[in-house]
Amino acid sequence: MLFGLRVPGFIRIHLRYLFSNPFVWAVLFLAPFVIGLFTVSSFSRNVLQINLSEWQIFLIVLFLIALSFFFAERNRTFRKIYVRAIPAMVIINGIFVYIFDLDSLFGGLVVFAILAVLPGWILGKLSMGMGYRMLSNGADRHYRPGRDFYMEGAYDNAFLHLEPAARRGHMKSLYLIGHAHEHGNGRDKDRIRAARFYDKAAKKGYKKAQKAFETLCNTFSADELEAFENDLKVSGINDLF
Repeated sequence: MLFGLRVPGFIRIHLRYLFSNPFVWAVLFLAPFVIGLFTVSSFSRNVLQINLSEWQIFLIVLFLIALSFFFAERNRTFRKIYVRAIPAMVIINGIFVYIFDLDSLFGGLVVFAILAVLPGWILGKLSMGMGYRMLSNGADRHYRPGRDFYMEGAYDNAFLHLEPAARRGHMKSLYLIGHAHEHGNGRDKDRIRAARFYDKAAKKGYKKAQKAFETLCNTFSADELEAFENDLKVSGINDLF
């Protein structure tokens, strides 16, 4: 809440990272945002031959980077893509400048190396190192205490942490809730519901959940398989909590 108003999640996430580590936040958000302004401007003007206003470019880039940052915390596969895309954006912008704005071949190569290759290498090291770890830690901030409580058998306390993370799409939290339903640990024993949580976690790239899903489904009876397929049609993942 801010001044009595609920702040949207895609804005709250930036405030959290900004206050936690402003330098890494700048690498993960501010740098790609600034680079994106130049890249979109050059691409629209020279390739698409569309003259966008400064405000249009600003809003387009802000929306794309903010949304990408939001999903980078929630999905490990996309997180890897995002941190690699940051140095790639620097190189792409440098290529646009080299092709469209520079006249001298040798001088252009020197400028390209100084303004694109070197910054791209530095940002790549930072984004794929500190940046990736920070996004992973942010994604796990509820999961870790929840996992510890779960392993200790303190299931009520565990789900106070795991459920908020799972609702945000955290794959390990989804897996543990599925495990709880499969084995009746603090939740009703429900193999269909367990399969749903495993399936959701697996689709986010969690291999352990994929293995658990396949193992569980291989033990399903024909009636359970039918019930699982029907459940997929009538309820979303948030209906399962």
